[in-house]
Amino acid sequence: MIKSRNRFTSITSRTASPTRYAKHLRSVHPGHLTQIISLMRHPRSLARPLASWRPPSLPLPALTRHDSLTLTLSRMRVGDTAREVIRDTGETRSPAYLITVRLSSPEGHRVPRALAEGWVRALLDDDKIIAVHELPDEPTPTFCWLADSRFIPVPSPASLFQRPAHAA
Repeated sequence: MIKSRNRFTSITSRTASPTRYAKHLRSVHPGHLTQIISLMRHPRSLARPLASWRPPSLPLPALTRHDSLTLTLSRMRVGDTAREVIRDTGETRSPAYLITVRLSSPEGHRVPRALAEGWVRALLDDDKIIAVHELPDEPTPTFCWLADSRFIPVPSPASLFQRPAHAA
């Protein structure tokens, strides 16, 4: 008997970890991940000092037993203070951007942390996820990381994100 494997297997909340969500999202929704990466690089995601500027957002597909989500992405230029902090840690690459990703429910429901982290893990290579920091005081799952000019995450100390305005 041949066992077939359905690549559209559903993930239930009880069995899902962020890593499993990421693997599932990479195999089932590569087009959405490509859109998010394009949004990250798009000039519109760069924060502007205008009161009318809003970060771009992208609707994400609903997964089994979960509502659809909205991903909001913004990018700020990294300042000299943050560059100095990173240089003091021994990192040779210079960060260019602070990238912030927020996942929310359009219906106002609570977003499962594992699902939100799964989307972020799906965006980045497995060895780069250590550069990502979650902002626990935000009302919806919010993740941020520093990236170089090629958008490759740069490792950074968590203390830099205790007050995110200082990271930029």
